[in-house]
Amino acid sequence: MVPQKLLEKHYLEYSTRSNDRIKDRERAKKSIVRQVLSKMNFKIRNENIKIVVLGASDERYISVHRRIFEEILRCSIDIVTLDIDTKHLGGESKTVISHDVTKPFPNVFYDIVFSHELMKFLSPNERLAVIRNSYEAIGDGGIAMHVLHEPSIKGTSELRPWQNRVDPNDLIKKLKDIGIFATKLEFDSDTDIDWARKTTVIVLSKIE
Repeated sequence: MVPQKLLEKHYLEYSTRSNDRIKDRERAKKSIVRQVLSKMNFKIRNENIKIVVLGASDERYISVHRRIFEEILRCSIDIVTLDIDTKHLGGESKTVISHDVTKPFPNVFYDIVFSHELMKFLSPNERLAVIRNSYEAIGDGGIAMHVLHEPSIKGTSELRPWQNRVDPNDLIKKLKDIGIFATKLEFDSDTDIDWARKTTVIVLSKIE
């Protein structure tokens, strides 16, 4: 996992980004979630959909994620964010929980697990652990989605020197080796940021 000092520097830098930038990311995230749920034929099976978000770089994303899922699902949701450090997210609360996501998730089971560019902060073994945990945390009919963009995969200049490249094909192969089958989706997200448009999502589901 990335050293704490580097994470704190990242959070501080992210907090200076404009609200317009956050709105662009919200639009992109919404388009990604909508496409994944549609392509995977996700169905609302319960009156209250339980969602867990793995990590967030800025406190503003707490409300962004809630709004995205409420607008897409149009039903009651119970959404929490797990992060190894919650100071940059306003501290621990009922909806923000301090947790190392390389360890089994608390309060299972979930209908949806969502991570957006978390993998570049993790080592290969940590990625495998997190994705495995996400699969084990979803209930029947549930779905886990792990979002990547081109810099994380190709190692282009937007990827910071202290962040890690991610090979989605290798991850999917390693998951298959331990009996977990994943789907790789590729599409363009709705964003004004050129390098963030190409999107890859590793999806695990228990949808029959």
